Amino acid sequence: KRRGAVLQLISNGAQGFGDMTPLMGWSHETLEEAIVQFNDKIKEIESIEWTQSNFLKNIQYLKLYPSLSFALESAVSSIIAPLSEFKILTSALLMGSLDEILKHSVMRLSEGFTSAKLKVSQLNFEDARIAICALKDKFRLRIDVNRSWTTSESLKFFSQFPQETFDYVEEPFQNPKDLLHFTHPLAVDESFPKDLSFQDLECLPTLKALIYKPTLQGGMSECLPYLHWSRKRNLCFVLSSSFESDIGLMNIASMAHRLNLKDPIGIGTYHYLQNPRFQMVNGYFETSTA
Repeated sequence: KRRGAVLQLISNGAQGFGDMTPLMGWSHETLEEAIVQFNDKIKEIESIEWTQSNFLKNIQYLKLYPSLSFALESAVSSIIAPLSEFKILTSALLMGSLDEILKHSVMRLSEGFTSAKLKVSQLNFEDARIAICALKDKFRLRIDVNRSWTTSESLKFFSQFPQETFDYVEEPFQNPKDLLHFTHPLAVDESFPKDLSFQDLECLPTLKALIYKPTLQGGMSECLPYLHWSRKRNLCFVLSSSFESDIGLMNIASMAHRLNLKDPIGIGTYHYLQNPRFQMVNGYFETSTA
C-alpha cells in the first residue's frame, strides 16, 4: 500500500492535478517532508506568472523535492499548455510468482500488449528461465533484475540466451561497477546517477536504454539533460512509474508525449491499481479513455 497526496491547482476556472507520492526507501524525501515543503512554497508558487516559456525554469528555481517538482510541473503544464488527444505506447508489467506471471501474460496479450517488462528478482533461476522461454516469442521483452543477482550469477544465467532475445536487461548486477562486462543489451535505472556518472555510462559497451522515474528524479525540468545525452547516443530514454496513482500514471504519459518519446513507457503498474480512471487500448494509453 502507498501513501501520497494529490496536488490541485485552479486558475481562471481551469484545473490541473499532480501526484506527489514519494517511494519509501527510494525517494530522497518522505511524503510529510514534501507536504511541508509545498506549504512553505505556496505563496512563492502563487506569485509566479506561469507561462509556457518559463514554467520549467521556474520549477527549477523553486528547488523542490523530486516528487513535489513532478506533481507541480504536471499540474501547471496541464493548465498553461493543455494537451489535445494523444496516445502513448506502453509496456506491460509482469511480476510475482511464475504462475502469476504466466497468468497475467495471457491477459496482457489478449489486451493487445506487444512489449512487456518481466521482473525476475523474486524468482529462482529455473523459474526465471521458464518465464523467459514462455514469453520471449510473444512480447518485446524487457528483463528487470533489480540488482538482485551477483555478477557471476547474472552472466551465467543470460549466457543461455542469444543477445537478440531481449529489448534490454535492466540492472543485471548487484555491483554497478561491473556493468561494462555485461554482454546483452543493457538498461540502467537505479545505478544512475547515484553510483554511475555520465562518464561511466560512456564506457558501457552494450548500453541501450536509460530508465527515468519522474516521481523519484523530477519531471521534465530535471530530465532534459538526461534525455539530450541519450538522444545524442541513439539510446532509448524510457519513462517509468514507481507505483503512483492513476493520476501519476496519466502525468507520466503526458510527460512522454510532451517529450515526443517513441519507445514504450513503463506505466504497467496500472494493472495493479484498484479501479483506475483510464483504460489501456491495444497496449496504448489514450487520453480519450482517461
